[in-house]
Amino acid sequence: MASSHRLQSLDSLRGLAALFVLIGHTLGVFQWPAAYVNWSQWPLLNMVADGRSAVTMFFVLSGFVLARPFLTTPGKTIFVPAFYLRRITRIWLPWFFVFIASLAARHWLMRDCQTSPRVSDWLNGFWHRHLSWKDLAQQCVFQLHDASRLMMPQDWSLGVELKGSALIPVFIVLARRRWPGVWLGMVALLFFIFVHTGSYYISFIMGVLLARYSEPWLARIKGLNFNRKVAVLSLGTAGYEARWVLNYYHLENRWAEQTVWVISSLGCVLIIAATLSSQRISHFLTRRPLIFAGQISYSVYLLQFVILICFVPPFIRWLNLLGVGPLGLFAATYSSSLVLTLALAWMVYLGVELPSITLGHWLSRQISPGKNISAVRGPLESNP
Repeated sequence: MASSHRLQSLDSLRGLAALFVLIGHTLGVFQWPAAYVNWSQWPLLNMVADGRSAVTMFFVLSGFVLARPFLTTPGKTIFVPAFYLRRITRIWLPWFFVFIASLAARHWLMRDCQTSPRVSDWLNGFWHRHLSWKDLAQQCVFQLHDASRLMMPQDWSLGVELKGSALIPVFIVLARRRWPGVWLGMVALLFFIFVHTGSYYISFIMGVLLARYSEPWLARIKGLNFNRKVAVLSLGTAGYEARWVLNYYHLENRWAEQTVWVISSLGCVLIIAATLSSQRISHFLTRRPLIFAGQISYSVYLLQFVILICFVPPFIRWLNLLGVGPLGLFAATYSSSLVLTLALAWMVYLGVELPSITLGHWLSRQISPGKNISAVRGPLESNP
């Protein structure tokens, strides 16, 4: 079973995924010349700007981390009300804080700036439409799907995260039955065929299956030499990169999207398995900057559009007035986006996320019927 040190390495994976989402969104803020953005279409390099695959990693990690305590500890049971309460307080309370902050930023900080390069039509599509009370209420339960009216367009994944979390106890029950791979595989197939966004929940199922079989699978990979472990990691990276093929051949239909999502999820499983099985890979991912990124990853994910809409364009406008050239502007766009988002995310992590976690722990203890009843805990709980 993986140690907490190695679980910190998975926390770092989530941090990298959150940064990849931020990098991809930052690339779309301005209408850059092709020479500045073509790198995002190259294999391997494109993964650092591929937000969709990063979200796939979020879902697989959540399935693994949430199910692992109950599938690796004999006799450990799950008290569903406490489990749900912790997930809601962990995900929704920080989201609501940033939602209110986004509304305030839209009212007092957002300005239309004439920049060179000009702000993209994609970014201008956000925060400009009138919001009704109904819009606000629907956003609070993740039921508004018009990106032009969303204060946090990236939070579509949080609705999926909550639904996936609600299914975790069911997946755990199936994982404890005889032939768990058959049961969960049948559920995954039903999701794939009959649910338009079913591939999202297949990611959670794959994470649960990895938790269920983690001891034999990881023991087998640990027995490999380092080069073969790197081969497992490389194979996982290739699967994670499946979206590049989808984009390269312009395959735009439901079945292609779902298939790519499933392949990417398999890639995430292999990346996690390689990380947990190799001390070298795990040691690299437990460096302090990556652990820091993992700690604040949820706040980074929530706050990015506040920074991209309200702070980056005015900053670039100011640099335009100073006569800074295109290459300097490109570097300044990324440096300002990363520095401001990380700094603000650290404050929100300390001031909002940690108190939300503490509150969730306290509330779950109040409703738990006995000491033998457990809810999800561990070094990855700082993330959704």
